[in-house]
Amino acid sequence: MPEKRKSWREIDQMRDRGGMPGRRKDDRSNLEKALENPRLREKYLKEAGKLFMGAKGGADHQKDLKSMHDAYGTPRFDEAVLHYLTRYGLPDDWASLILFLDFKGAAETVCKAIDALAVLAKGKGLVERQGLKGKLRVLSLSARDIEVREAAEVKLGELG
Repeated sequence: MPEKRKSWREIDQMRDRGGMPGRRKDDRSNLEKALENPRLREKYLKEAGKLFMGAKGGADHQKDLKSMHDAYGTPRFDEAVLHYLTRYGLPDDWASLILFLDFKGAAETVCKAIDALAVLAKGKGLVERQGLKGKLRVLSLSARDIEVREAAEVKLGELG
């Protein structure tokens, strides 16, 4: 006796259940499946982190940061710092904040950089902390603005 043919409805039901017996349908999304790969997960998290960084996560940020570092010690430095400040605010990294100590613009900006460096110094090694102390000593003795001199002296005392 010939086997009964399945109706289209039965075929669709089998397809919805996963088709073959013993095989379960994977309910995870394509993203969840892709995130099992460590390399893809790391790339995804990096891109997601950029969303929370705001302008600092954009493509121009690294270019502007590099141009500021390249301008250090030249007459263009203060202009590069002002450009960076207006677009991104105060930087988050140690090396850029150290550069901000030589900014000849607003004393308030230099004081904020000193405060940010003091916070970051707790997680730095001896060499970085000694370098910061040396920079603060110079600022406490030679800064044009009294605010910067006082901020440098206070943080120097706190760092020991």
